[in-house]
Amino acid sequence: MRFHDRAAARLAVTAALCLALGACTTSPTGEATGPSSVAVSSAPASGSSIATPAALTINIKIANGKVDPNGKKIDASVGQEVILQVTSDMDDEIHAHTGGAGYELEVKANEPTTGTFTLPAPGSFEVESHHLEKIIVILNVR
Repeated sequence: MRFHDRAAARLAVTAALCLALGACTTSPTGEATGPSSVAVSSAPASGSSIATPAALTINIKIANGKVDPNGKKIDASVGQEVILQVTSDMDDEIHAHTGGAGYELEVKANEPTTGTFTLPAPGSFEVESHHLEKIIVILNVR
């Protein structure tokens, strides 16, 4: 088996595990809490023999001075597309500190907003509400 074939096979297994394990979360007490607010969706192959990581969709709700999710750690892959779907009761900016200029998404109160960016390199990157100064998620990119 060639290197690229092994890498693609490992990526497919990893994606399947993420899909299987990412559907439910647990509370601090260990009780199941049901579906999380993070989803992984399939991305079509672009004709290459190396699989593209599935897009990572993060549903963000900002209301009454709180963010949801709040500090959740999410595993991701270099080159993976991240889709932020945001609803907020206040004007805000969502910042993804991914190195370099990072990514900024302007959010208007009561107007659902969607933005996307691609994870450029390995590392741990915070996505935060600029005005509330709260961490929404931490992307652990490998």
